[in-house]
Amino acid sequence: MKKISLILYITVILEFNLLCYSQNVVSPYEVGTWLGFCNAAISYTFDDNCSNQLALAVPMFNNYGFKLTLFTVTNWSPNWAGLKSAALQGHEIANHTVSHANFGTLTVDQQKTEISTASNLINSNVTDQKCITFAYPYCAEGNDSLCALYFVAARGCQGFIEPSTPGNFMNVSSIVCGNLGSVKTEQDFKTKADNVASSKGWLVYLIHGIDNDGGYSPLPSATLTASLQYLNANKDKFWVSTFGNVARYIKERNCLSVTETSYQDSSITLQVTDTLDNELYNVPVTVRRPLPENWSSAIATQNGLPINASIVDIDSIKYVMFDVVPDGGEIELIKTSATGIKTSRGSSPVDFTLDQNYPNPFNPTTQINYSVPKSGYVSLKVFNLLGEEVATLFAGMQHPGEYVATFDGAGLASGVYLYRLEAENVSIARRLVLVK
Repeated sequence: MKKISLILYITVILEFNLLCYSQNVVSPYEVGTWLGFCNAAISYTFDDNCSNQLALAVPMFNNYGFKLTLFTVTNWSPNWAGLKSAALQGHEIANHTVSHANFGTLTVDQQKTEISTASNLINSNVTDQKCITFAYPYCAEGNDSLCALYFVAARGCQGFIEPSTPGNFMNVSSIVCGNLGSVKTEQDFKTKADNVASSKGWLVYLIHGIDNDGGYSPLPSATLTASLQYLNANKDKFWVSTFGNVARYIKERNCLSVTETSYQDSSITLQVTDTLDNELYNVPVTVRRPLPENWSSAIATQNGLPINASIVDIDSIKYVMFDVVPDGGEIELIKTSATGIKTSRGSSPVDFTLDQNYPNPFNPTTQINYSVPKSGYVSLKVFNLLGEEVATLFAGMQHPGEYVATFDGAGLASGVYLYRLEAENVSIARRLVLVK
C-alpha cells in the first residue's frame, strides 16, 4: 500500500470513530441517549437473503411499527423487488458482500472489491435509500479503515451488548440467535432486553433462518413474534430501529449543539446542529425542555413545518419533547391552549389550508395543522377508504387562526385513511398512513 493511501485510511478511521464526544447543550435542554428518551436501542439484523425474512419478518415488524436491517449477499439471488418494497416501508437494505467471503483470508484490495461491488449493486437496485452499513461474513473482521470509507458502521458478532457509544463503529458487536446461537427462547430475548435496558446500551441481534427456510441457525417465527410483543408492550423503554439509524443517531447525539436563540411569551426559537455530513446524518434526535410555567401545551416546527412533539410529565415536571434533524433549520416551540389553537403571532390566515399530517406514516398519533381565515362552522374528520367516518377531530365554530389537531389511531387497523377539512363551500382532503 502506498504511503498516501495509508494516511488516507488512518484519517478516515479516526474521523469515523472519534468524530466527537462532546455535546454543547445549553440548559434547560436535554438530549435523549436514545430516540424518545428510551432506556435502550435494539436492532434486529438478518443475514444471507433467507426467504422468510421478507415473507414473515418484514410483515411481522410492520405490524408493530418496528424497522429491521437486511444484510444482503448480492450474488445469492436476492429478491430485489422484495428488498425494494421493504426499503419503501422504512427497513434498511445493507451490505453483506458479493460472495459471502471470509475477510480474514482476503487482501485489502479483495475486500474492497467485495464491498464496493455489493454496495453498487444494492444502490442500483434499491434506489430509495443509500447502503450505509456492512456485516462481516462469518464475523471475520476485515480492514476497519477500508470499511470506514464506505460505511457509517459495520457489524461483527462478538456476543456482547454495546454501551451507548460503541468502542469501534467498524466492528459493532451482535448476538447470534436461533438454535445455534445464545438467544434461542422467548425468555432469552426478554432477558437480553431487560439487560440492555439496565445498561442503557445498544443490543444488536443477528438472525439468519426463520422456521424452515433453510437458513443457518433457524429461529421459530413464534419466538421472534414473542420478542417483538414484549418490546411493543414496553415502548417507553425500547427504541427498535435499523442498525444504520441507531449508528447515525449515536454519532449525531454525541456531536449535538443546542442553542436557544429567542424566548418570548408565546414562542421559543432554537438551533440544533452538529458537525457531520448533513446528506448522510439526517436521523431525528430527541430533545426536551421544561414547559414554561404559563404554557399549558406546545407544538414544535422546523423550518415552519410540524415535527413530532409531545408533552410528557417527569417527576412532576412537564416537558415538551420533540424529534429534530440536526442542521435542518430553525426550530420553534409554539405555545398552544388545551384546545389546540396556536397563540396568535400575527395577522389572520388569508385562506383555508390543510397541511399534510406529520409524522406520516405514523403510529399511533400524528398532528394535523390547518388554518381558518374567518369565523364559521368547521369540521375536521377522518375516514377510511370506504368513506366511513372513523374519527371527528373537531366540529364546531372556530374563529380566524391557525390550529393543530392530534389524531390517535391506536384503535384502528394499519392502512390508508383520508382526513377532510370542511367549512362553508370549502372541502380539502389529504391522505395519511397508519403503520403498526
